[in-house]
Amino acid sequence: MALGLWEAGLSDWYGPATPLVRRVRRYRPNRRGEIKLARWLRVGVLRALACGAVGAAVYVVLDSSALDLTDGERPLAAAVLLACGSVAWRFSLIRVVLRPGEIVRVGVWRQVTVECTAVRRLHRESWRQALTLRTHGGEDVDFYLLDNSLWDALYNFSAVFEDATRTHTRTPGAPTNRTPLTWQYTRSLPAEALAAGAVACAVWGAGVSLFG
Repeated sequence: MALGLWEAGLSDWYGPATPLVRRVRRYRPNRRGEIKLARWLRVGVLRALACGAVGAAVYVVLDSSALDLTDGERPLAAAVLLACGSVAWRFSLIRVVLRPGEIVRVGVWRQVTVECTAVRRLHRESWRQALTLRTHGGEDVDFYLLDNSLWDALYNFSAVFEDATRTHTRTPGAPTNRTPLTWQYTRSLPAEALAAGAVACAVWGAGVSLFG
């Protein structure tokens, strides 16, 4: 799979010809033979925001003088911060994973797995002109949140992503017993823990407000 990607000319998209930049921007299979394609700068920013939200929530709960809030309002404010952190972390999960014989689009709430043999074509006929995958069964899988965004001003990720995806669909992989297209919930322990914390803080704050 990796050889096919290099033959497709991906090395032309690595930007300045310095060893450090090439090493950072190089997309290579990991130990499981997967290539993960994501806008890593966005991932870093969103996860930093999520961690900042956690820190702010802890500060609000522990400091009784924070923001001049009452005992019932502080847990509710922490719940809002934790909920925002959970959402930010979920948006940082957006990526596409090229596995042997299949493409996995990981979304905010659910992920779709498409067998390469089920791919009919990749096109840009949508209203956003973003890359879209169409299966032989007529289903469309869009990549709106990965393709054609302002992040391309920093690094032309869209071109790399399209080249890699088109090449991967033409690269034979090991046969699997999976159905051609499957959907499942996107699990994320940090995001779910933050959401649970938000619910707990909301219940705590409501209890304090009602019963003093």
